[in-house]
Amino acid sequence: MDFEKQYIIQCIITAANNLRLSSEKIETVAILKERLNDSKDILEEIKNFKKITELSKLGIKLHEIYNYIDNGKIDFLKLSEKFKEHALSLVRELNLALDVLTPVNIKEIFKRFEPKITSQDLPEFQIKGTSTQIEDVIEVPKRSKADEIKEEIIMNDLERETKINFDNYHETIIKPIKEIDSFLNRVLKFNFTDGEMNSFIKIIQENAELSKKMNFEMIYEMHSILAKGLDLINQKRIAPSINVIESLRACLIVIVVLVKNKEVDITSYLNRAENFGKTILSKQKGI
Repeated sequence: MDFEKQYIIQCIITAANNLRLSSEKIETVAILKERLNDSKDILEEIKNFKKITELSKLGIKLHEIYNYIDNGKIDFLKLSEKFKEHALSLVRELNLALDVLTPVNIKEIFKRFEPKITSQDLPEFQIKGTSTQIEDVIEVPKRSKADEIKEEIIMNDLERETKINFDNYHETIIKPIKEIDSFLNRVLKFNFTDGEMNSFIKIIQENAELSKKMNFEMIYEMHSILAKGLDLINQKRIAPSINVIESLRACLIVIVVLVKNKEVDITSYLNRAENFGKTILSKQKGI
């Protein structure tokens, strides 16, 4: 199995499943997946994408993903999380590409990649054989691979109760961030009411559940840690010290970077948030 090829194809399918696709766009994704699946050189195929206006941004993002999985330094313990980040980073580029592509013109684009075939390249039976001989060799498929891929995308919708538009998700998650950040400054000074605290906790929990439905586990986890931390402060089980507030703010920073796909190293913030998450888990268990 070509690991790089399958990884990239699954990223595209996962990204597509997070978009509200028309039947035409589903067919376009199917053709795209089939093209990549049949490719003998996935890297060369991606490089070709970068040369085409309609596919250039998608090609650039796919090239970045390919470089990550081809560098031989994959941390397999974190691969699942990294895969979700990669799929998330593809959503916007895939959406933009599908807005300008149709099943007809993507096929025309792919024809440009094909080498020109001369009669010398054709099998002998196609030059000298009769029509009867050709029919004996060619098998007519009952169902095309493109049809199978379209069915896979369509059937994946049944796994979710609702189909959430990515643009709405993006706006929903980002909208309260600044207000929550300001609220954390007030929490540090004990300048808040129970009503305000409960209101923010509810928003964060709702966005956590939304992220979980979208299969964005890391964003879900950051929201969960944030909500649990505020709840423990509200119960007076932990004090809103500078360290605690900065740990909660680290959750916000990770959320923003992941959702907006910023090219920023967030390792220190992620570690701080996750360590804080382990601490409050022990508090919840009463350890």
